[in-house]
Amino acid sequence: MPEIIRCPEQFVFGLDIGTRSIVGTVGYMDKAGFHVIAMEVKEHDTRAMLDGQVHDISKVTEEIQIVKSSLELKIGRPLTKVCIAAAGRVLRTVTVKAVKEFDDDHRVTGEDIYNLDFAGVELAHRQINEKESDSDFYCVGYTPVKYYINDYEISNIEGHKADRISVELLATFLPEEVVDGLYASVEGAGLEVANLTLEPIAAMNVAIPEQYRLLNIALVDVGAGTSDICITKDGSIVAYGMIPLAGDEITEKIAKNYLVDFNTAETIKISASNPDNKEVVFNDIMGLEQRV
Repeated sequence: MPEIIRCPEQFVFGLDIGTRSIVGTVGYMDKAGFHVIAMEVKEHDTRAMLDGQVHDISKVTEEIQIVKSSLELKIGRPLTKVCIAAAGRVLRTVTVKAVKEFDDDHRVTGEDIYNLDFAGVELAHRQINEKESDSDFYCVGYTPVKYYINDYEISNIEGHKADRISVELLATFLPEEVVDGLYASVEGAGLEVANLTLEPIAAMNVAIPEQYRLLNIALVDVGAGTSDICITKDGSIVAYGMIPLAGDEITEKIAKNYLVDFNTAETIKISASNPDNKEVVFNDIMGLEQRV
């Protein structure tokens, strides 16, 4: 039996359900930051996911269960709730401004800010569904760009007195079927989704902390099925984008050019990326050895 890793009472279980692999991470937060205590990676045996979207729910569920069981053995605790990040080839973004007024000089509370953000998300949801009448869209994440008190920009409005507060908010949406496929896969593995966000939002929070967002920086995450972009300006995140073009396009090109299956093409791609490898040897679909 492997040695059980000590795990605190308050811990977080996160799953990155990617196009090429599933990564499970267990960790906890303290004043020093986030600490990873256990991690497990499982590559997909088949192309159960394409362009960041679940195509084979039962297969993805099975692979999530493998990752979950392995992590449970490592930490000696059952995992019941999980945080996930979504990708999708049909991402939509909407920027809105929501306003909340008070009867007199009111001291702004955290609940007021939450209600203001929620009003912005609802407004964005109405706008996206008016534009996209063919499909129902689900909010997978939002970012407040700027907050205002009586039309003056304030970075943190909590605790201030105000007659009127407002927020400029960037909301991101994916079609309901994309989100439903993720939820079905996770719930099939006996897990409850505790939190859902968008992949570039998750990447941005790790890679570009708030103190660097005054600079105009673009974060680009090229995965297997999707390439994500997130842009900062003047201290805020101002745009997200996602396209279904990434590493799999290179693999597919190799497969067609050298007459091999997808998994062999993936092996060729990884091997060719190593500068020490001057030659790659593989068998094509006819069983013939090829040297490139």
